[in-house]
Amino acid sequence: MSEERKGNLRLLLVALVVANLLFLAYQLFAPDTRATAGVAVEELQINPGRIKLQGTATRGPGGQTASGKGNKGALYRACLEWGPISGADVTKADSALARLMLPQTPVQRPLSEVDGVKRFAFFVREPDAAIVARIAELQREFPGTEIKAGPCPAG
Repeated sequence: MSEERKGNLRLLLVALVVANLLFLAYQLFAPDTRATAGVAVEELQINPGRIKLQGTATRGPGGQTASGKGNKGALYRACLEWGPISGADVTKADSALARLMLPQTPVQRPLSEVDGVKRFAFFVREPDAAIVARIAELQREFPGTEIKAGPCPAG
């Protein structure tokens, strides 16, 4: 081998030894992050002793508190939203809902217009399972509509 090639190999060997020594020094003197990671995981876990109840529920049956606090819960009513129904089909949908003889009259609300066609939704207050099933049957007569549960509109 030539002298230049031997010199390059010695230089490469010295560089590798220095790199190994630096890696060993890093391993010995670098802080162990596994211990701090274990503490962080323990802090993230739920501790039942630290859970505090802020108040009683204000939604659902009997959710209104005796002191009158929970007014928002008293005004909250569950509704079934059926829509969107195009303006041309509103009278047909209204008469179909009237035939169901619901305990409360459904509320009709306008929705946004799509391609210049007005759309509406009907809100049925506090429906039971039988009412939901009957409205689901009506929905088949109006393709493109959907039924969603949510809060009733004000008024």
